[in-house]
Amino acid sequence: MEFLTNYGWIIVVILLGFLSLVTVNQGTIAVLTMFGKYRRILRPGLNIKIPILEQVFKTVSIQNRSVELEFQAVTIDQANVNFKSMLLYSVLNQDEETIKNVAFKFISDRDLMQALIRTVEGSIRSYVATKRQAEILLLRREIVEFVKEQIDISLEDWGYHLQDLQINDITFDA
Repeated sequence: MEFLTNYGWIIVVILLGFLSLVTVNQGTIAVLTMFGKYRRILRPGLNIKIPILEQVFKTVSIQNRSVELEFQAVTIDQANVNFKSMLLYSVLNQDEETIKNVAFKFISDRDLMQALIRTVEGSIRSYVATKRQAEILLLRREIVEFVKEQIDISLEDWGYHLQDLQINDITFDA
């Protein structure tokens, strides 16, 4: 008991020292909040935070991500076109403002994915709706360019960049 009274403050200082250390993995950036308000970002490696007051709100991956899409669109001559495509995207850059956008624009990654998928599908559907069935197979590159042009502004506002969109398969209903 006498040991704790004499050296208790040393144990508290050591404990606070360990609680103030934060490790951020390579390929990610951590967003720190204090009392629920944005405070700063932490880069990969060993970082220091104020114990108890500062909390890691979210860890943002800055690596490329991909998602597979399957959906249907209707041409101007009422033909159903089935698309299979792959979307490759990443965080726009590692600037503090961009990371804040990525961390706080959407409640979860699932909500981001839903918005991203719906935006891409909507762009392709609106383009296909102005073309005839016979033209669709020849316009694969034009469809990709149109979609990139349409959604790049939205994605930049969210803090992301569309790296690539590949339309892997286009089929028509019989």
